[in-house]
Amino acid sequence: MRPTIVHLIDDTKLGGVNLALQSLAASKLNLSFYFKLIFCQFNRPQFKRYHADVIVIHGSISWQKLPAFIALKLANIGTPIFFQEHHYSREFMHHCVQRPARFRLMLKLGYALMNKVLLVSKAQVDWLAEIDVLSPRKMVFVGQGKQLKDFVSLPKATRHQPLKLLAYGRLSQQKGFDLLIKAMANLPSDKVELAIAGEGEQQDTLLSLAKPLKHVHLVGEVCDVPSFLASGDVVVVPSRWEPFGLTCQEAITAGRGVIVANVDGLADQVADLQQRGDGYQVINELTAAGIEQAIWQVIENKHFEVNTQQRLLGEQAWKAVLDNWQRLLDETLP
Repeated sequence: MRPTIVHLIDDTKLGGVNLALQSLAASKLNLSFYFKLIFCQFNRPQFKRYHADVIVIHGSISWQKLPAFIALKLANIGTPIFFQEHHYSREFMHHCVQRPARFRLMLKLGYALMNKVLLVSKAQVDWLAEIDVLSPRKMVFVGQGKQLKDFVSLPKATRHQPLKLLAYGRLSQQKGFDLLIKAMANLPSDKVELAIAGEGEQQDTLLSLAKPLKHVHLVGEVCDVPSFLASGDVVVVPSRWEPFGLTCQEAITAGRGVIVANVDGLADQVADLQQRGDGYQVINELTAAGIEQAIWQVIENKHFEVNTQQRLLGEQAWKAVLDNWQRLLDETLP
């Protein structure tokens, strides 16, 4: 009988995270483990015992959720509880945390309840070691990724005139789309155009910024991401923070070059790209002017394209993720 691994998810809007978990549940590991994805709320304590050999929490740590995490631990004594850190990173702390000491204390208390804390990027590992909120013996790097066969099969990008830029994800402060639209205001429509896909709390603000720009379009939520990527030349990832950054991995695997912020988990991916080719442009200064400069560099570089080695990085990362999960669960379960 396969051991049961229960994944507790409290935010259905975490698109990349949920897609990655669905890929994990449908992967080859399903032959050895039964992955059960359960959506639940951590807004109040519930002393519920799960029929599980391992429990993995995918909700962010907060002061409001700590009582629910304590109740979960008490109700499931004897069951290993892991926490996968999808939410926090060095740049999140820089942009969003006004009281760092209080934030570090919250993380320390939350992580102390867990048997293991699973991390999605090397940048995240380094940051948590630096702020000293987590015992090294609890820290496990598993990485992040998903099944990418629909992206691998896309044909090589053919450069359009004007250059077609794409961006997609949750329309939120994190993703930096406001800076991207401001950058587009200074770029000529005969050279470049932009389509942004997604929904979120910044939608009205972004629509207002884009309204006077005939070469910027917000197209709403896109369900078929590979088809969306097939429509453009280059993907822009101007995130203010990004613990991993699945969008960058998808774009490269699809054969689309990226204009990318060099932050958090995106910096890990940039380092891998640097070793294998030139299908990327780093945003050196994460401002509208810095993004504008990066786009101009791509416009003027007629040889800007992703090579075969770079396209394989996503598949290699996914294999490594599965290997890391296999090793972790084999070590945990008798």
